Amino acid sequence: MKNNGRSGPQATVADVARAAGVSRATAARVLGGYGYAGGEARELVLDAAKRLAYQPNQLAKSMATGRSKTIGVVVADIENLYFARAIRAITDTANAKGFDVVLANTDEDIERERAAVRVLLAKRVDGLIVSPASSFKVDHLVSARDMGCPFVLLDRRVPVLNADTVAIDNFSAAHEAVSSFTAHGHQRIALLSNSRADEGQQYLTSPVRERVDGYRAALRDAGIRIDPKLTVFGGGDTDNLAAQIRKLCQSANRPTAFLAVTSAVALVLLGVLRELDLSIPGQASIICFENADWTVAVTPPLTVVSQPIKELASAVTESLIGRLEGGPSGPGRETLLPAILINRGSVSGVPVKASVAQ
Repeated sequence: MKNNGRSGPQATVADVARAAGVSRATAARVLGGYGYAGGEARELVLDAAKRLAYQPNQLAKSMATGRSKTIGVVVADIENLYFARAIRAITDTANAKGFDVVLANTDEDIERERAAVRVLLAKRVDGLIVSPASSFKVDHLVSARDMGCPFVLLDRRVPVLNADTVAIDNFSAAHEAVSSFTAHGHQRIALLSNSRADEGQQYLTSPVRERVDGYRAALRDAGIRIDPKLTVFGGGDTDNLAAQIRKLCQSANRPTAFLAVTSAVALVLLGVLRELDLSIPGQASIICFENADWTVAVTPPLTVVSQPIKELASAVTESLIGRLEGGPSGPGRETLLPAILINRGSVSGVPVKASVAQ
């Protein structure tokens, strides 16, 4: 490896100190960003570091300062549009403030989440941004805080943790979406999710649980009886989700409107509707969460609940860095950001007679 004209190993603090004509301790303080060094010494060290293409040893620096300038991010699914956009905003915000990001993916599995937190703590991250897979199994997060590693929650509310949380107002967003359906005369309104609900709906992640609650509240406010058969959970299996939607659409009293809790669920729904030759919005009105690019490209374009993902992710990152840099202390603070219903072409009035595909 060549290093500004010199071959051999990467330049060390000792190399920089010799080139600058200062002590190793002075060079270490300047390069490590801690302690005091005079202005002239600082210039000599920085000039020598530049000439030698010195790269800091982050582990050594963290041992000296007690800080790694690294944030660990634990999310459920990096391929999910929501989390992909959030990760980009987290990384941009963290990098702008001098922090690196280490990412872990859990696939909504609590054991993977526990393992990810252990690994990130071993890497000496300064803090964690977590989107927890469970609202109840949080012992690993409590342990992380007890070890002196602060964390903030991304779009998932866990009151027992009393942690800084930035989330979407999912209840209000779902209530507004369903109210839009009822305003068009719909009464058979289905809610579709691919979440696992085998342990009971109270164990769903907070965004899904709050969307279900908002859906039900809007039905009650409209005087519509809640039919549990119209709430569908795929259990993380898209084939199972599609099969359940197909059965629902082939029933004698099929839904005339569908609220999909993610854009991925909406894609499964669209596939089934096309298979059964049910037109949108003539025979099936649709609203989905997440303003994915494809929702504008389809015909008709879908009405969506648009979430401020960039603002949410930036806010959660700034909250953590604020804590790390000696900002406000005390109990965790919760911030709810509003979502926006964007009306397009996928919602209309109830069809005069709903045909049933056989």
